[in-house]
Formats: sequence, C-alpha cells, structure tokens
Amino acid sequence: MTDNNKINDSELENVSGGFIFNATNISGSDPNRPWEVIDNKNGNVLNRFATRGEAEQCARGYGSLTYNAMEINWNDVCSLRSNPIA
Repeated sequence: MTDNNKINDSELENVSGGFIFNATNISGSDPNRPWEVIDNKNGNVLNRFATRGEAEQCARGYGSLTYNAMEINWNDVCSLRSNPIA
C-alpha cells in the first residue's frame, strides 16, 4: 500500500482493532505484500505487509482487544464488507 492509501490519524480514531488476512491468490492483492491488516468494523485494508509477523505487529498496535491480530479468511472479509459496524 502506498503512503497515499494509509489511514490518517483522524481515521485511526475510528478503528477499534485489526484482523490479519493472507490475501495470496485474491484478485487485486499485492503479491509482494500479501498479509493485510483488516479493519474489524468494515473489512477495509488498513495496511499490507510481506510477512505475517509484520502484519500481526501492526494489528496489535490498534489496541488491546483479544482478537487483534487474529487471522480471518476471505469469507470473513467479505462478511465485514457487506455488514459494516457503524
């Protein structure tokens, strides 16, 4: 993800946690950075990384919720995007 696509500080306030997702073989994913940190409220990509460890570290940075850095699958991502939490 380029710097232009990263969330800014005001958007970060609305994020309560981050899941991780291995986007390998998903259309539109970055093959060099397949590990994505996913906003747990709406399924949006917050950032992309080359390794799972980097993604986990970033996701844990969003707070102390027990599910931060929990890996989810493509169906979970689609469900979050279809049913965002206000």
